Amino acid sequence: MKRDSVIFNLLLLLGYLIGFSIVVLVIGAKFGKPLVLIEAKNVHALLSFLGVSNTLLGNMIYLPGERLAFEITWQCSGTFTLSLYTAVYLAFPRIRRNVREWIIGASVIYLLNLLRVAIAIYLYHRSGEGVFNLFHYTIGPAILFGAVVILLGRLLVKSLRAQQD
Repeated sequence: MKRDSVIFNLLLLLGYLIGFSIVVLVIGAKFGKPLVLIEAKNVHALLSFLGVSNTLLGNMIYLPGERLAFEITWQCSGTFTLSLYTAVYLAFPRIRRNVREWIIGASVIYLLNLLRVAIAIYLYHRSGEGVFNLFHYTIGPAILFGAVVILLGRLLVKSLRAQQD
């Protein structure tokens, strides 16, 4: 009986992940442009705050000193990470559902992702392509995944404590 429930929960999680991935792809394809423009504006503002001379052209962040532009696409917005967080949040049976807690987690993920993109461009500006690639493709995603694990672990511990009381 216990094994069947574990298998059922894993299949349910897989279903949520596939479902949310499809939803994210559809949303990105249908409504991605306004979301990308918001993300690009936020990255532009953060880079300006960090002292990086840049120009915003639609969804492109242009660095005049490097004569280089970074295109902000809907994949840069963290929707996959947010989908992973949401899918596990909904599928994990022991987590007590609370909209406020989900909003806090989603906000943390969005802000971390925004910082990830801005810091990657900043690192390119300061250190070049090698450091950019390392951060953008390895360290940044690892930080986001770690944040998802920490946020969900926090919710799980909180839920288990509430069940014990």
